Amino acid sequence: MSLDIIFVSLIVAVASAILGVFIILKRLALVSDVLSHVALPGMALALFFGVNVFLGAFAALLFAVLGIYFLEKKSKASFDAIVGIMFTMSLALGAVFFPDKEELLDSLFGNIYSISAVDIYITYILGGTIIALTILFFRKIAQVTFSSQLAQSEGVSVGRVNLLFLLLLALVIALGIKVVGTLLVGALTIIPVSIAKNIAENLRLMAVLSLVFAVVMVLLGALVSYIFGIDLGASIILSGGVLFLLSLIKVK
Repeated sequence: MSLDIIFVSLIVAVASAILGVFIILKRLALVSDVLSHVALPGMALALFFGVNVFLGAFAALLFAVLGIYFLEKKSKASFDAIVGIMFTMSLALGAVFFPDKEELLDSLFGNIYSISAVDIYITYILGGTIIALTILFFRKIAQVTFSSQLAQSEGVSVGRVNLLFLLLLALVIALGIKVVGTLLVGALTIIPVSIAKNIAENLRLMAVLSLVFAVVMVLLGALVSYIFGIDLGASIILSGGVLFLLSLIKVK
């Protein structure tokens, strides 16, 4: 297992965890999981046209989050209904357009061992951008999360902040698909934060601990993967699940 694979996994996990703080606070855990499946048709089309899979995944996710953002504002349909419809349509389109079953399995469960040099650079640049922007706008996103009306009264553009959050979420899901696949990428945004929430007493500590547990998940997952020969993506998620159960015991 190369250091590049470890570093890519670390930056994706950290970027996922820092956004995951707001996913948990906004009660959008299932939404992040659903959005990951939206990437399937984009990935299928990218493979069909021979372009980078990340570009296809992000294009599909970008279309989805912009669609959700504008449809929620302009139509009477509920947020849950819009997301649910996009989820089922994406699965159907992904099944129709994927060129072969092996590529479909890699997309569902991830295959970080096939990561290219271009994918590595993309992950470093965009992963760093996600982390930097989330830190930069952390206070504003927190304000909108806790009370959009209060945030608006204080001069915060609620619509723009929500759109930024959705765009960052689309980016981090697109990056995470290569590591753990569409079926598991939602867990990267949920598990570290859920562990931290069981321990932390305030938002700042929860955010810091989320990043710590994201790193621990990756390192522990890499160790388990090396010792038992298990796929790295699955090992990372399973390690996080064990840590979450241990955090529940500590709370009690």
